Amino acid sequence: MNLKNNFIIIIIIAIAIYSVFLFYSDYDTISEKITLFQIEYLFPILLLVAISWIPLIVKWNLLLQKNNIKIPIKKSILIWLSGSALSITPGQIGELIKSQLIKNIFNIPRSKTAPIIFAEKFYDLTGAIIVSIIGVIVLDIDQNLIFLSLSILCILFFLIYYRPLFEFILKKIIKLRYFSKFSDNLDESYKIVQNSTSPKISLISISLSIIYWIIISFSVYLILLAFNIETISFLNSIAMYPTSVLVGVASLIPGGVGVTEGSLTGLLTLQGIDVSLALVLSVVIRILTMWFSVFIGFIGLKLIGVSAIQDKS
Repeated sequence: MNLKNNFIIIIIIAIAIYSVFLFYSDYDTISEKITLFQIEYLFPILLLVAISWIPLIVKWNLLLQKNNIKIPIKKSILIWLSGSALSITPGQIGELIKSQLIKNIFNIPRSKTAPIIFAEKFYDLTGAIIVSIIGVIVLDIDQNLIFLSLSILCILFFLIYYRPLFEFILKKIIKLRYFSKFSDNLDESYKIVQNSTSPKISLISISLSIIYWIIISFSVYLILLAFNIETISFLNSIAMYPTSVLVGVASLIPGGVGVTEGSLTGLLTLQGIDVSLALVLSVVIRILTMWFSVFIGFIGLKLIGVSAIQDKS
């Protein structure tokens, strides 16, 4: 796994896409819009983004403990942060690196930890859908989207709790070379999924995911305030950001780059923001939220060490 090369490729693609985005505004317009940003907001914004990770880290450790996987808290946090480095992969599937790290450092089978990571993503997606439903109501968008979101939620829960279908899909997935090493024991994997999705754990985990989306959306609200935009409320920020991220994840494009920014730009313009400013805002929001977490994730990988990343199986 050549993380450095893959990351550089994604960075180049992102820069190219952002360049296309900003091409629609001339240089003078971009400069004018960017100078509106009040630098004193930068630290509170980044601090809030970092705080938003706390409920996700709590959820990660809760799921590990539920499955009797004991890892020192400092290492556990570093491993979780390391997963953020590869959250820019299609569908955030690169976060499976956490499973590889745990295997290499603590010799815990990937079949025990990979299902936990999928459970994490399931709860993150569920939280985003719930928050986006609130957003659809707040923004008064087509109400059919509510039924679509609820349908997706029902499908997700059915996939998790109906064992024959779960095993059928898992068997199909592990036939792919990349995934084959993560689930060598279907029975054990399913038990881990069941432990990770009990009613009590589900309620706590979904609540923690919702808290994350609320906090990260508040950081988006602060970014808007930093650009002197006071016409968009905090509730509208909660509505826009998770919805645009969901669209990006659904696209399966690495990090949702381009798609998330495009949908966010569209939602901002619906709130009366000028298109050129909306384009700048969408790029800045993504840099200070997603790309900041990716940067911290690579610091986590650095602290973990290269030897821990390499596949020793």
